[in-house]
Formats: sequence, structure tokens, C-alpha cells
Amino acid sequence: MVFSSELEAFVQHVDQAFDRERVSTFWPLESALRKLLAGPFATQALNQQLRELVANPAYTGAWRPNQLMLHRGRGFALSIHLYEASRRYVHSQPFLAMVAPLAGAPLAYARYELPAEYRNDVFNPALRIHTPQIGEVAVGELLCLHSDRYLYDFHIEAPVPMLRLSTAPFHSLEWLFNRETGYAWQANDSEITATQLRVAAYILGKLADPSSVEPLKQLSEHPHHAVRWAAVQSLGRINRSAAVERLQASVDDPHPHIRRAAAKTLAQLKDS
Repeated sequence: MVFSSELEAFVQHVDQAFDRERVSTFWPLESALRKLLAGPFATQALNQQLRELVANPAYTGAWRPNQLMLHRGRGFALSIHLYEASRRYVHSQPFLAMVAPLAGAPLAYARYELPAEYRNDVFNPALRIHTPQIGEVAVGELLCLHSDRYLYDFHIEAPVPMLRLSTAPFHSLEWLFNRETGYAWQANDSEITATQLRVAAYILGKLADPSSVEPLKQLSEHPHHAVRWAAVQSLGRINRSAAVERLQASVDDPHPHIRRAAAKTLAQLKDS
């Protein structure tokens, strides 16, 4: 994407000032983002995209459903989203972000404090969120999303174009909470790559080709606990001794769900 001078200057500033290994360097970017918001960069970026589409019908650009990715850098992303409707559940966000409505009425939101016992990578349906704080953010103003401490639930009455500057995900899961009861309902992978790896492991287990043993053993050491377990399960469909080896190692896995599942599976194998 060809940047306007304002957008190019902002991206260069973030590249230099933000360290993905130190999330504390994210919040000082607020003043530069406010300066960018004061200009017409969003209109310019969208006009450019429309010109590209008219000139080349096969052009896909950086579009996703309801989102234009303006720039993806080292550990951060700048994008324009269209928020069309309120979500059915209250979602946790696996990244830090600053968002700003670009048009329309002020955007109302509810901010819930995360439960004290919350650990992102260990889903617990007994956890519950309680009465939120209510606020709103005006067009052109920034809202800082401290997603390591809070949940944010936007109330959308009419579609709202939003600018979002966000870090890369630093949590493995995105939790969903029931708005009526407050209880945790389910958790999804925060990154599509984790889901893709789990699906790949499952298919390899179904195909059961011995050539997949080594790749699955490597995958069983993946940072994401669900990917590790999917690899171990598929090993069990291909090579029992390799699976037992990984199960024995998984008894000491850092994730409690993996430790329990491995111990239970080993006990079942012993009794069979």
C-alpha cells in the first residue's frame, strides 16, 4: 500500500519506538496516533484502495471482511474496521489496543474487570465477570484498551468505522463471557495459526502414515498447549511407543489440563 506522508511518518515512528518484547513501549505511541487522527489519512487510504480496485478488478489489496489493514509491522498492526453490530458475548482481547471512532455518534462501551483468578491459557467456566463501568468515546478520540486487565464490550446501534492500533497477540486464547450471567462460556485460539496446526495434526492422525511421527513429535513441543495435545493424540493413532514417550513427558507439562489428560491416558493404557 502506498502511504500518505502522515501515515508513512507514523509507521516509521512506531517501527522505531515500539519494542514487541516490551509491551510498556506501546502506550507512549498515543500522542503520535492522536496526531495522525487529526488528519485525513483514513479518507486518503480508502480513496487509494478504490482507485486500485477500479483500475484492476482482480486487485485484493489488504482487505479482510470488514477490515482494511493499513500496515502490519514488527509486533503491531494499524487497521480500519467497520463495527456493524454488538457481539452476542463479551470477548477478551489477546492484544493491547488503541481505538478511535472515525465517524458517527459517540461509541458507548462497558468495561469489565477480569476476575482475579483469570489465567488466559487455562479456561475455567466457573469464572465470572460482574457489573461493568459504562463509558463512551467520541469521534476522533482515542480509547486505550488495557486488555491485560479488562474486557471491553462495545454497544453498536449503527455501523461505526474504527481505527485500531494493536499489538500482536500476547495471549493464546480469546475468552467469551455470557453477557446475562457473567460466566465464562468458551475460549477460542487467539491466532488462526494455532487452529490450523491443530487441524493439521488431526488430519495426520487420521491418515496414520509413519512418516508423520517425527513432525508430530516436534509439534508436541509447540508453545500453544492445545497444539501440543493435538500432536500427542495423533501420535497415538500412528505409533504407540512414540505416543507413550510424549505422554510421559506431558505429565510434567506446564499446562494443568495437559498434565491431567496425560496422566489419565497413561493410566488407561496401563489398564488396557
